[in-house]
Amino acid sequence: MKGSFAKLILLGFLAVPITTAKAWIPFVLDSGDQQISLLELYTSEGCSSCPPAEAWFSTLKNDPGLWEKLVPVSFHVDYWNHLGWPDPYSSEDYTQRQREYGAQWRSESIYTPEFVLNGMEAHPMEGNIGMISSDHLPGTLKATLQSDGSLRVAFLPRKPVTKTLIAEVALLGNDITGIVPRGENAGRNLHHDFIALALIRCTLEPAAASSMEEYKGTLILPSHLKVPATALALWVRSADSLTPIQAVGGWMKSA
Repeated sequence: MKGSFAKLILLGFLAVPITTAKAWIPFVLDSGDQQISLLELYTSEGCSSCPPAEAWFSTLKNDPGLWEKLVPVSFHVDYWNHLGWPDPYSSEDYTQRQREYGAQWRSESIYTPEFVLNGMEAHPMEGNIGMISSDHLPGTLKATLQSDGSLRVAFLPRKPVTKTLIAEVALLGNDITGIVPRGENAGRNLHHDFIALALIRCTLEPAAASSMEEYKGTLILPSHLKVPATALALWVRSADSLTPIQAVGGWMKSA
């Protein structure tokens, strides 16, 4: 595939204050060769069985494997919205992402809370997710954030690539709390961490000036979000599969 594309998914927050980050503090994220796992949680504020899963997800902030072995991302789906409370963090695109996973597994249904670890359905609350380790060496994924909000992505695979590579970047909100007035969680004060506020995609292209088989792309991070982004998650995959090849993530701050 020639050329590049970028797709931005921003949640549509109506009648809600918008936070504007004028600039980001530059930093560099580097995965190294060893695989870092991507852990996704599909959840909703309208689901009464989701708060325990989200509470467990929040404990990952104190896990020694955070960012070193594990990158967590929480996607709020929208199929609970018609049952009394429209989740303000939900997105139809995140629901579609979960459905695509279901199709990839040939599963008959999707549900919340549902965990996905490296592209496969998982039950991490039953074990110590912080002990995840892998001998797989997919290659090095690097992200360089500039003060203007541009994110330069570079992936150097260990093996030759035969398919188009896609980079996906999620801006994450943390320590988000709020009382749900209606629905299954009516009256509960919910707490969220690693919540996807925006999801951006771009095609990675071979680096023409490099003798190594490195793939690069550049994205512009959004500055208008409901709440400030405090972390960033990045992963690379082939265009025909949601399963991540390599991931990287870290804390970030806005200037």
